[in-house]
Amino acid sequence: MLMLAFLSAVCSGLSGCGERQAQSPTQRPPVPVDVAEVIQRDTPLYADSIGNVVAFNTVDVRSRVTGEVIKRFFKEGDRLKKGQELFVIDPAPFMAKVKEAEAKLNQSQVQYEQAKTDYHRFEGLFSEKAVSQEQLENKRVDMNSKRYQVELNKAELESARLNLGYCFINSPLDGESGERYVDNHNIVNANQDRLVTIKQTQPIKVRFSVPGKFLEQIRHYNQQGEVEVEAFPLGNEEPEKGRLTMMDNVINIKTGMIMLEGTFPNSDAKLWPGEFVRVRLKLSVTRNAILVPTRAVLDGPQGQYVWVMSSDQKAAIRPVKIDRRNGTTDVVSEGLKAGETVITAGRLMLYPGAQVMTRQQIEEMRKGKPASADGAQDTKQRNEAPKS
Repeated sequence: MLMLAFLSAVCSGLSGCGERQAQSPTQRPPVPVDVAEVIQRDTPLYADSIGNVVAFNTVDVRSRVTGEVIKRFFKEGDRLKKGQELFVIDPAPFMAKVKEAEAKLNQSQVQYEQAKTDYHRFEGLFSEKAVSQEQLENKRVDMNSKRYQVELNKAELESARLNLGYCFINSPLDGESGERYVDNHNIVNANQDRLVTIKQTQPIKVRFSVPGKFLEQIRHYNQQGEVEVEAFPLGNEEPEKGRLTMMDNVINIKTGMIMLEGTFPNSDAKLWPGEFVRVRLKLSVTRNAILVPTRAVLDGPQGQYVWVMSSDQKAAIRPVKIDRRNGTTDVVSEGLKAGETVITAGRLMLYPGAQVMTRQQIEEMRKGKPASADGAQDTKQRNEAPKS
């Protein structure tokens, strides 16, 4: 009986060890994760597109007279001001034309005065019946002919002065000068040879296309006020803000797209003609939208879902419905509410009911500080959905 009692005690000890060994694997360490808070705010609805930047105005500067270019007052690529001197065409031949026209005018004025005097003298002689009616009419015709010659010479003088003024070519607008096509001492032909091209870049335009299904929305909001347009230059995450200023009068039957045009102040010259930019057209605003970071949303066999961290820091799967993507955030229509916490990173080791710990809490433990909910709150604040 003593032997039986000893064996029973040994077996009981062995079974107890087995139970402890079976229980030890279930005590898993917390899974390190990153989290973000679900937020709620008004969120705009955008139509995204790719646009092309075009100058607000483009002017090919040409000479209005034929002559030799003798001076140039700018360098290629200079920013020009309206009225700034650009070129001078040799004015000497045109000054001579002005003097010639002035002399002709003076001569015709003298002739007219003489013809007028003769006519008035013949009027007196006709009243005394010293000259015939025909002679008086001839004097009147001669006087009127001289008067019309004066008017003609005045017009010729004005034309000569205009041509002299055209020898001094100024910038017609504020803008950027491009390639210069002629050098000094070249002969240019009137209204034919291009001297330089100027592009107005402040303000500037962006042309882009959106699907025709947005037409009614665009027209509706355009009638209520200005429709906002954002353009993102290459490598720049800060948008340039402008307004919709043109909507084409036809939808392209091949692509189903409608062409639009936005105008931007471009005060910092970040937009440049010919550049391709990402464009966002603001269509409407969703009030009190529920937002989560896009990186928190996963796709599964049953649809989209997120990992949610409870108040006792345990993980759970939550099915969600995503209305649309808005930059780096998703607009959630079902499954979440503001203030909840979603897991954004570290999900490979997760399972329903898993104990989780934020990386901030782990860092505090390494430094010898007790882990607290404040660490989770700090992490959520750093990882909350960014403003759209």
